[in-house]
Amino acid sequence: MANSNLWSEDVTVRVLPQARLVAIGWMVFVLVVVATIGWELQMRSLELLAGDLDDSKAHWAVERRKIAAGDYDDVVIVGSSRILFDTNLDVWEELTGRRPIQLALPGTNPRPMLAELADDPEFNGLLVVGVTPDIFFGDWLGIPEFAGVTDYWKEQSPSDRFGHQVGLFLSRHVAFLDGAYTLTMLIDRVNLPNRGDIRRPYLDVWKIWETSDDRQNFLWRRIETDERLRDHARLVWGPFDGKRMDEEGFARACADAAESVKKIRARGGEVVFVRAPSAGLYYDHELQAAPRAMTWDRLLKETGAYGIHFEDYPDMRNLEVPEWSHLSRESAARFTRAYVELIMKKVPWLDTRAAGDPQ
Repeated sequence: MANSNLWSEDVTVRVLPQARLVAIGWMVFVLVVVATIGWELQMRSLELLAGDLDDSKAHWAVERRKIAAGDYDDVVIVGSSRILFDTNLDVWEELTGRRPIQLALPGTNPRPMLAELADDPEFNGLLVVGVTPDIFFGDWLGIPEFAGVTDYWKEQSPSDRFGHQVGLFLSRHVAFLDGAYTLTMLIDRVNLPNRGDIRRPYLDVWKIWETSDDRQNFLWRRIETDERLRDHARLVWGPFDGKRMDEEGFARACADAAESVKKIRARGGEVVFVRAPSAGLYYDHELQAAPRAMTWDRLLKETGAYGIHFEDYPDMRNLEVPEWSHLSRESAARFTRAYVELIMKKVPWLDTRAAGDPQ
């Protein structure tokens, strides 16, 4: 008992001060709001915009499901980033009364998408295929973030669809959610001076495009005006070594395309290939790596399809290609008008079916 009293006398009782939890909560809230507003203002100063959406696989899947549901105007576009950025959907609609479904994806070979639509028994419309030579005529399928899109649109989970819709809602109201300008990416891209011969280039693509609801994409305007960003994009597209691509790959690409075109035409559909402009060292590289006679000319011969190559039309040759691979927004509208008017001459129903005429 004596020991028990001894231990009890050694216990110190400390009265904790009353915490002002409500005040602390309000202070944290105010700090978060102020920091968020500050970050939003900083991102807008970099010319990021609310309403510039994340062009992810989920965003692509929304458009692909419209075809499956028959909710489209019988025109679909597939390809890589050139036909994606260089096509103005408003101009398409103005000329034809139809708004295409835009399925082109940056850094992605369109041949799997061409094959998937060829195997779709319900598709019998017009398919416009953008051809970027060093992608279309090679065996590289595309960048990892878009891998498996031809299956994803059917298998996307309800939670993914819900998350995509939440992301769209938030992106329409704030600019700082732009995935190309997260804090970690900004830190990695700090323009540090070189030390002697040691260089530290950031060799991933920065923000290059702007996206709206129906995947209307344009080259980001800042690429046109910011010399550093423009030069960096040119660096990323390289190296431009002019090395000839695998000629067996040329043959495989043409054979695959011919089989797909045959299937689509058998159902009453049509396919048109479009080669959008490139410039500078990138264009010089393409001339050597994928010569026109061995690629483009062979593609049209083996498929029997109509093709539009920018080299063949004066009004397509003098357009603005700021970073050598994609048109400026104004040039994209001119290019779209030029190539759509040519397609309308070859596909008679294109400007009449919207009024109710049969194909």
